[in-house]
Amino acid sequence: MPEPIVTRRFAVLWGIGFLTYASVYLLVPVLPLYLRDAGLSTGPIGALLGIMSAVALVARPFAGWLSDGLGRRPLIIAGVAALLIFPVVAAVWTGVALFALLQVVRGFGWGSLTSNANTMAGELAPPARRGEALGLYTAAGSLALAVSPLGGLAIARQHGYPAALWTAAALTLAALLLAAFLYQGPRAPLRPLRVRELVAIPALGPAAGVVAHAMNYGGIIIFLPVLVEARALGNPGLFFTIYAVALVLLRGIAGRLSDRYGRAAIIVPGLLCSAATMGVLGAASTRWQMLAAAPLLALSMALVQPPSLAWALDLGGERRGVAMATMVAAQDLGVALGGMLLGAIGQAGGYGALFGAGAGMALAAVGALLIVARRLGGLATRPS
Repeated sequence: MPEPIVTRRFAVLWGIGFLTYASVYLLVPVLPLYLRDAGLSTGPIGALLGIMSAVALVARPFAGWLSDGLGRRPLIIAGVAALLIFPVVAAVWTGVALFALLQVVRGFGWGSLTSNANTMAGELAPPARRGEALGLYTAAGSLALAVSPLGGLAIARQHGYPAALWTAAALTLAALLLAAFLYQGPRAPLRPLRVRELVAIPALGPAAGVVAHAMNYGGIIIFLPVLVEARALGNPGLFFTIYAVALVLLRGIAGRLSDRYGRAAIIVPGLLCSAATMGVLGAASTRWQMLAAAPLLALSMALVQPPSLAWALDLGGERRGVAMATMVAAQDLGVALGGMLLGAIGQAGGYGALFGAGAGMALAAVGALLIVARRLGGLATRPS
């Protein structure tokens, strides 16, 4: 009988993941409105909300390096505690400078929590079932995405912004209390802090191969609402609801397939789905055409993300924390670059050019990933 994945340790970690993702996603639609009503314009709102992602990107390599020496547990707990500071303080005090500082703290917390929780999820499973375990764990975030944003907006509209912030704080506090039961996880002697210790070189090839997928995701998140408005395609919220529900169902299946057939063998079809998603959206002229791209995007994310995270652990050796941080940071970078690069293309050539360029990048990534996979042993290389 195979060793089970859903153990008490895994359930504790999954609960922490769901609660923290729910607390963050609850505020995603609330904070822009909160800042707008505080008198800020679009530019400052975007800059303030972007601080969290930028700081998380910088924090991830250091958090991975520390966790390889100290264990995953203290870094996860520190990350949850840092996330708790934001809603508690923001509910009581206001001000642009304070909000920016809180976003810095929040970014460090997010960067420390998410990559190390992913690492622990993979380490709690047998190596031959890492993809399945990461698929099940990351489904926590997908489930939170399906329910939390709508809940956050409803709370803010009915009871005000402080109520939404306190709700997010309560969810994060519950995660912090649950973290007392976390498994420590493996660790090795802490290596000296050098630049080469912050990046896992073996994981760079696979990480580069999935950047294009993250760029497309970033472009969809940013530009789908304006595409929908420009072409009168209906409510973009329905697109993301379909996407989130489909993703919850697909993640574990895709991870399991990568355990059986190899990481790259599953990621390549995922990139092809990413290209198809961008093509459908670029050509969409009706509501139903737009909505048809939602399950395609979910299939793409399911086929790319859990296998790529598992691939990082396969290649990480004793430096699995750094390897995971390298992979997740590459995905973060892709999301950020997608907004900038595709936005510039759209400015010059319109929405068709924007989404067409995204499809082209995904196809180019397929070629790059095939080269990487060949050098690492082929498409069907099994986890180790």
